[in-house]
Amino acid sequence: MTVFKDLESAERAKERLEAFTGRTLDRLFEGSFGLAPDPDQALTNLERWLRAVSNPGPYVDQLSAAHGLTKHLMAVLGSSQPLADALVQNPELGAILFDPQELGRMPLAKEIEKEGNVLLGTVSSFTHALDRLRYLKQRWTLPIVLNDLAGNWDEATVWLALSELADALIRLSLKAVWQQSPLVDALGSKCPFLIVGFGKLGGRELNYSSDIDLVYAAPDDLPESASRDAQRFCEALSRALSDSMGRGFLYRVDLRLRPYGGSGPILPTMRAVENYYQLYAEAWEVQALLRSRAIYGPEILSSRWETLRQERCFGAKLTEASLDTLTSMRTRIEERASDDDLKRGAGGIRDVEFLVQILQLAHGRDHPALQVAATIPAIHALEEANLLDHAVATSLIQGYVFLRQLEHRCQLVADQQTHSLPTLEEARIRLAKLMGEASLAVLSRHLDLHRRTISTLYQSIVHPSPQADTHRTRIGEQLGTLAPAAFQWFDALPDADAFYEVLESNEGSLGRVQKILEGAPALINSFRRSVPLTEMLLSGELEEDFCASDRVNDLQVEVPLTTVAETYSNLQARLAAQWHLEPKFDLSLKLSDLMDALVRHCMKRLYAGFDLVALGSYGRQDLGLHSDADVVLLVPHPDAHPEAEQQAQGLLSMFHSIKRHGAPVEMDLRLRPEGRHGLLVRTYDGLKAYELNRMETWERFALGAARLVGGSVEAREVLTRAAYAQPLTPERLKELIIMKKRIETERVQPQYARRNVKLGHGSIGDIEWFVHLHEMRYPNATKAGANLRLSEGIRSLGRAQLINAVETEQLLAALAHLSTVRFRLALLGYKEDLIPENPDKLSRLALVSGDKDGNAFLERHEHMIDTVRAIYLDGMERLRA
Repeated sequence: MTVFKDLESAERAKERLEAFTGRTLDRLFEGSFGLAPDPDQALTNLERWLRAVSNPGPYVDQLSAAHGLTKHLMAVLGSSQPLADALVQNPELGAILFDPQELGRMPLAKEIEKEGNVLLGTVSSFTHALDRLRYLKQRWTLPIVLNDLAGNWDEATVWLALSELADALIRLSLKAVWQQSPLVDALGSKCPFLIVGFGKLGGRELNYSSDIDLVYAAPDDLPESASRDAQRFCEALSRALSDSMGRGFLYRVDLRLRPYGGSGPILPTMRAVENYYQLYAEAWEVQALLRSRAIYGPEILSSRWETLRQERCFGAKLTEASLDTLTSMRTRIEERASDDDLKRGAGGIRDVEFLVQILQLAHGRDHPALQVAATIPAIHALEEANLLDHAVATSLIQGYVFLRQLEHRCQLVADQQTHSLPTLEEARIRLAKLMGEASLAVLSRHLDLHRRTISTLYQSIVHPSPQADTHRTRIGEQLGTLAPAAFQWFDALPDADAFYEVLESNEGSLGRVQKILEGAPALINSFRRSVPLTEMLLSGELEEDFCASDRVNDLQVEVPLTTVAETYSNLQARLAAQWHLEPKFDLSLKLSDLMDALVRHCMKRLYAGFDLVALGSYGRQDLGLHSDADVVLLVPHPDAHPEAEQQAQGLLSMFHSIKRHGAPVEMDLRLRPEGRHGLLVRTYDGLKAYELNRMETWERFALGAARLVGGSVEAREVLTRAAYAQPLTPERLKELIIMKKRIETERVQPQYARRNVKLGHGSIGDIEWFVHLHEMRYPNATKAGANLRLSEGIRSLGRAQLINAVETEQLLAALAHLSTVRFRLALLGYKEDLIPENPDKLSRLALVSGDKDGNAFLERHEHMIDTVRAIYLDGMERLRA
């Protein structure tokens, strides 16, 4: 109760709710309001909603049991009054909250349209139809916001969900308006007009409170007699979307992007639109056209629109004159924006979008993958085309997502189209809480970092200008094409010029930085966020031996999770950078030890009573930089199970929070008995019963690398006995080999079969399966379960004479090569686990791998994977015999 400002009022509200619902609410109030920006507002709205429900008792029971969901619901009720009002207005929407399948269902326009058509089929009037559509928006916005605040969906998924909802509501509104139009008699029951979305709607990147930029177009053969009614129809549709009613409005509509702007006809013909863009459109209108798409209309008009977009945006390269015009306009807009303007200000949302769109217009003709409408896919395409360095692309995406999320949180509070931070400090503190930041100071620091980085990249890429002879410019000249990545790194640091001076005066410091820029650009953002980490790199301290896991072990359980996340992230980056500079230690083992320390820290925070056993690559201590931590949770006695199950929920929630705060961690419990549908924690006896009656062969295979991380040794022994309880008969071997082939075909596209170092032909996966299948067939000879490291498993097969000495050395050499390549790919920021096809990227991989060129690397690599594949296939034949 300490989170409430008015504690006495909160106590009275709790007493009223207990009397009203007939339930004790101690458990519900314990920690449920911690994420709410305004706990008092959340409690008030909770009471309003429960009083609107006909039978609130079961809802209270579910809220008390589903603690994680309840915290995020209170965050909604304590931040967005419009959403709270929607829940009070439609108390039945509460049922969605407690149906995991329904709550997590991604909104798809076609499904929403079906639902909307059912609602429209029951209406008694046009006004009633518009009310039903506003209800439909409320019904879908609530789960979108909950999934957003809970971190279940990333920001791009949230934008897509909002855009799918808008597409459906626009088409449903059009249907309702068309049925009222006199044009039905003249033109038929289906509207023949084209509706095009621009801007964030066009890019499927809509905000919670965006205007929707629309352009209408009519068929060329629209009868003159229908022209006036057609114009009126478009005006009526705009009003249907934007007029405020009892449930609010659907969307504010902006039609100013049509040909000739506000002075042009609302409904020009398609031919008139094409003529305008070919003859009269200004540079900024062509730029706007890039983010446009047909939302509704006949196929022929939709196709003509996309052809127009392709030809006008990418038919010719961007001229210097057009670039100057666009950058001048952008500069004028930026100069008029306030410092708190997240959208238009320097280093804001518009800078990212403008930079990306300029590069699309300049290079889209030569690189068709750039001709997308959405911002983040365009950034990925620019990186893939080698037009943006990985570090630059990553900084742009991270900054864009952060700013858009912050803008979203500002808009969520009152359903207002605002792009600026609130002026009152109290409101900013609430905003920081809604963003999951430890304090307003932390939020301000992160915001400043992202904006300075974006501003640096914008200036260096889009609007470079002659600069004075400084430490910075001289370092830029030495680094050449690596300069933009270096600038966005060091410009973001306090007293940046002092760092540039050190780089210029110390050849060793510059050499280490250049090594990171060339071979580990994926780490640049970690260095950019941490001054101490950058200082250690420049001084050379980073190359000194240290124990990363001890640093996590030293953390007190009272420290905020933001501190835990920051500590873990910096330690992982330090290990990866140290290995990149001098790969003289086993990085997989160090990363696994670091994850062990994090898991144990979280278990200590929870006073966990369960045992935690690692499986898969985590169990084998072969973690990569992006590997999930596969685990199984066990508890000795049934009476301890209920509390352990709640603690397991807490552990997943804790890892989820640490990940949201930027740490690259993921805990996966899907290998537990019954997978997603099973209990999070099993008792020893429950696991033994499951093994006897229901455990499948592939589950035994998955348990073969069980390693205790926290708890009783008996837990690991229970799992190891289950893994090897049955002999590997020919039938079971066949079953596993079929599964292996299915993984290869379903998870690896055919063209990537020889390029995927984890799951492809001759990959780490082939070595893992080869070793473990031999362990399952010959558990005594191989001492199965005792040699968890894959390298030790290979040696164990050699000692058991299941493979000869040459094969042993070949497999060990291939494992070392593949593991190193996997880390190199991750540090370069290339598509996960895939050898690049792009010659420039392949050359860069070859350079950091010590090969003279891409062809030399491929020759060495393909010899390795062919050897592994041959040994694997020969081994399977021997096991079948």
